[in-house]
Amino acid sequence: MKNDTLISLFNKLHPQPSFMTVTHTVLYADDDLDDIQLLHEVFKHHSKNVHLLTFNDGLQILTYLENLTPEDIAPCLIILDINMPLMNGKETLVQLRKMERYKDVPTIMFTTSSQPRDKEFAFKYNAGFITKPINYKQLDRVADILIDHCAEEVKKKIKISRLE
Repeated sequence: MKNDTLISLFNKLHPQPSFMTVTHTVLYADDDLDDIQLLHEVFKHHSKNVHLLTFNDGLQILTYLENLTPEDIAPCLIILDINMPLMNGKETLVQLRKMERYKDVPTIMFTTSSQPRDKEFAFKYNAGFITKPINYKQLDRVADILIDHCAEEVKKKIKISRLE
């Protein structure tokens, strides 16, 4: 089964909750199903009012964003893997920064790379850079770092939902 089919199936098994409970949407582009599952677990355990919507590559995430109407709420955070098929995370980041509505949305490169040039690239395009965790003990810390990239109002709401 192709990865995009697996991701589509995964999203169906983890449907977006009703609009009454979701207040913040995080977009995540990665072609690795294990990493997608990992981030779903991070947000599931970290906050009740964050929905993680996943995509197989950068092209899919850009298409999704281009199809949002002005009435649709923009994501509070975009997370990109660097190495993906069709359009990698770097190419996607460059295109995001050209899109007026999304150019200031907090974005993070979430990758296995520890190359200084990849980190410099992310910072050049006003994005955060996080190396994927090696083990599950690091998940809470990763969640805190990811959420810290959100706007102050979003961070407060997410942290409040953790306490409920």
